Amino acid sequence: MVKYVPYVRTKEGYIERKSYAIFNASGNCPDPYVHEESLVGWPESKVYWANQAGPSVGLAPLNFHSYRISTAEKEPAELSVS
Repeated sequence: MVKYVPYVRTKEGYIERKSYAIFNASGNCPDPYVHEESLVGWPESKVYWANQAGPSVGLAPLNFHSYRISTAEKEPAELSVS
């Protein structure tokens, strides 16, 4: 099971992360989310868009670290150093 967080890209190119809509999916990103793009400055490192350009919805694989960041406002995360 992989957790995904949706992203939305506007026609102007603005990107918004929808952290309230995290969901589980089996396997790799489902069709039509096939256009991979690297993310910089976001909790996830990549997103898969439905459309290569213009307005689109995308899915980003969520890792444990980014999930803890997105929920930090609701409940404090436990920090540890290895």
